[in-house]
Amino acid sequence: MDSFKYVIPFLPVLDALDLSSQEMLLETKALRLPIMTTSWPEEYPYKPVTIADLAYSARGIYCRFWSKGVGLKASYAEDGNRVHEDSCVELFVQVPGENRYYNFEFNCIGTCDASYRASRYVSSSLSTEEYNSIKRVTSERMGLIFDRPQGIHTFWVSVFIPFDILGLDINKEVFPSHILANLYKCGDKTAIPHFVSWKPVKADKPDFHRPEYFHPLYFGER
Repeated sequence: MDSFKYVIPFLPVLDALDLSSQEMLLETKALRLPIMTTSWPEEYPYKPVTIADLAYSARGIYCRFWSKGVGLKASYAEDGNRVHEDSCVELFVQVPGENRYYNFEFNCIGTCDASYRASRYVSSSLSTEEYNSIKRVTSERMGLIFDRPQGIHTFWVSVFIPFDILGLDINKEVFPSHILANLYKCGDKTAIPHFVSWKPVKADKPDFHRPEYFHPLYFGER
């Protein structure tokens, strides 16, 4: 396992800013992670240039994804759908000591698929209220379905995931020093299917639902 300590900075000012106006702050102050690992290079060698900037506040986690690659696709405009088939970015999280983990998946128009999971096959979807609490802003028009298979395209998605969904409260005495996570860029049914991660996934075929390959992300000093 990578011995480097990855620290998510505490940026409380983010709570006072609209998601669309946080770019400069996140670019200069957040933890930047490259999502550029191809764990199945023989079958799926393609990797769009993708990064994620992470920070947190008293309310939750902020993450801004940026990606550039061939084609751009958005087939789903309603939460809870198969956004991994589109141009998709993902954050999977586990709270230390818990058996379950959480998948947060976003296509390029901000549609979200998220669940509480025991495994790839055992899960419970978020409620409508929980989906509504996940704030999103994108470079594309939210709700607009399209497929642009040709050419090079860039997109970004900024999201806010409240601690409530993770069962965390920063004001309580017991608050974890870190979370376990991996981040992904995928597109199962895009012009060039791809399955890329921050940290490697040692599986025989593409499978991001492998919490044994999540890595610690530490909460910075408050």
